[in-house]
Amino acid sequence: MDAETRLQVKNHITIAMNKKIHDMTIGNPFSEDAILTTNPFGARIVPVEVWKGSKFERSFVTTLGQGIFEQIGRIIAQGTGAYAENQHTSVLTLNTFQTQTIEQIVERQGKDKGKNKVAPNVNNEIKKIQELSIDSTVPVSVISDLYVRRLDGHEEFYSFKTVKPNKDQSAIAKKSLLYLKVAKPMCDAYFGLPYNPAGEGNSYGSQSHKIPYKYFDMDDDKFVLVGSDLWNRIGQDEGTYNELLEIFDEVGEVTRKRIKAEYF
Repeated sequence: MDAETRLQVKNHITIAMNKKIHDMTIGNPFSEDAILTTNPFGARIVPVEVWKGSKFERSFVTTLGQGIFEQIGRIIAQGTGAYAENQHTSVLTLNTFQTQTIEQIVERQGKDKGKNKVAPNVNNEIKKIQELSIDSTVPVSVISDLYVRRLDGHEEFYSFKTVKPNKDQSAIAKKSLLYLKVAKPMCDAYFGLPYNPAGEGNSYGSQSHKIPYKYFDMDDDKFVLVGSDLWNRIGQDEGTYNELLEIFDEVGEVTRKRIKAEYF
């Protein structure tokens, strides 16, 4: 990242955190009485700091997903000289056989389990769907959390999800990816998780959350980008992920102190 991009990323994180701290201390402060009402037994045997920290953590995770990661991706992509947009709508044209088959694939994968389960193979699925032909066509709208058009015109579509996405989130991401790759074979479409809950450098599958494996091979970096793979791809630089961690550290030097002093 160049200096201007780093500053924009830092400012975005800072503004989001300032809003969060204000909300948690002024707009929607912690209430010990509310915990005693809603959880009368737990509140009497667990220190209040646990409930107070839990409230902040839940709210903060939502802010990261909805107000920070997607927008940071846009800023970083723009810093490479690309055009980038959040919540980009693509109107695609597929034939009815293709749309029906995509729906069937995703529905079946959601139900598959045990001995009947077939491991997903996105590459093979795309090839199969592209071979389907009929004159009847239908428009399909896909909303991408991040859209990037590089200087050479190449298009990239990113579906950002929480690092432990549920079944519905994973299914929507799978459908979107198949729609895009069938309609736009030359584009890149990704299922993106901002960090690896198993730890950077480890296989995603080494932690307990397995739901995304119903729809994706989570180690297939042609379609799935986790942690450093995601950020380095957006930034077109192998150092983007580490730079981003450094920026979060810089912001955290201020926000950690503020949260301790103003919230706790």
